[in-house]
Amino acid sequence: MRKKYTMPMRILLSIEKLKAFPFWAGVLLISFIVCSGAYGESALDYWREARQLLEQGKLDRALELYTKGLLIEPKHQHAYKIYNNRGLIYYSRGDYEKSLKDFNQAIGLNPKDRDFYYNRGNVYRALNRIEQAVLDYTTTIQLDPENSLAYNNRGGLYFEKGNLDMAEADYTKAIQLNPEDTEFYCNRGYLYRSSGYYERALLDLDKAITLNPRNAVAYHYRAMAYFDKGNYRKAKADMDEAVRISPEDPELYCSRGDICRAQGYYDWAVADYSKAIKLSPEYASAFNLRGSAYFESGELVKAIADFTEAITLNPRFALAYYNRGDAYFELERYKEALKDFTRVISLNPAHYRGYYKRGRVYLTEGAYAQAIDDCTRAIKLNNLYRDAYYLRAKAYRAQGKVQQAGEDLKKVEDLGGSQEIGEVIDLKKIFDLEK
Repeated sequence: MRKKYTMPMRILLSIEKLKAFPFWAGVLLISFIVCSGAYGESALDYWREARQLLEQGKLDRALELYTKGLLIEPKHQHAYKIYNNRGLIYYSRGDYEKSLKDFNQAIGLNPKDRDFYYNRGNVYRALNRIEQAVLDYTTTIQLDPENSLAYNNRGGLYFEKGNLDMAEADYTKAIQLNPEDTEFYCNRGYLYRSSGYYERALLDLDKAITLNPRNAVAYHYRAMAYFDKGNYRKAKADMDEAVRISPEDPELYCSRGDICRAQGYYDWAVADYSKAIKLSPEYASAFNLRGSAYFESGELVKAIADFTEAITLNPRFALAYYNRGDAYFELERYKEALKDFTRVISLNPAHYRGYYKRGRVYLTEGAYAQAIDDCTRAIKLNNLYRDAYYLRAKAYRAQGKVQQAGEDLKKVEDLGGSQEIGEVIDLKKIFDLEK
């Protein structure tokens, strides 16, 4: 169904490692207020009690008291700290817009506090306002050049943007500042693995595991590096350990399922994907992956059922439409396949394989002009896509356009052949005879 399966990606960022309040683990930074005197109805009294509630994990009540205190003394000398702390509670609840307003207030009252920019950068990241997040982490670093978390988080954003050199530099700086933080090694190791530098990745992930032998993420990432290198035995061993450490993480079962599926152990793969689904019944990717295992093992009806469930859970899941279209095609349900590949293209107009697969359906149904048009679009998006040249050659041949077909077959040969190279040779012989 796909020429190579890539394991699900999960970038581990400090901004996503939010711990149970108040143990933010340096991820979101709380402001402390020194209070004295007997309890009464002053703003400080509310804020002191709110702090105690935070330590007990009673966020709703703490939020209420912080708000009351601000209503009493909105211009108190410590108000900026309260806005920061209230912003953290909003952040922990996923109310990012309110969180952003509070951090803006804190920065407006005290523009020299590094923690406020760091916290606001986390909110911008959660809102996918990447450029603003980068600016805030950069400001944090300017105010505090030793802030390893800011370097780590900015490195994660550079990675997402594809600025791999800058991401590597930031991860490396974070490690230099705090060489005992396993997360930083995990992040740089993931970057190296994504860039194809597997030995470097393994060194970083080995280090992360040495620092913390119970780091499931490190085992997961190292398994992915071994997987990419084709060392399935070590990849499986690492995934087994990751699952043992974190048995409630559905993504780990999906990744282990991928390793089994790559080796043709479909029953094991299905079992792992099913476990992921049991842990997270709305995990659309797990249904898609299990559907892929069913497809590859020839159980097409089950595959379609899983792809359909993935689409139900995520109606914009282009890959699930693509996979279901393949299954429909194999069952000769061409109208349904055509509909799915059309949906893939509508969701991602740059999906050249979607055009190719729809062109294949058109060719099968005798709609040669439409097949040629789709193959041409696929080639415009990827002029090295040899299978599209081959399919277009067959469509030209069906129309009796021998010259165009021959030119496309010559292109297929120049590109190193097609998956159906035997047919290419036979077809070219026919064309040569007809010239």
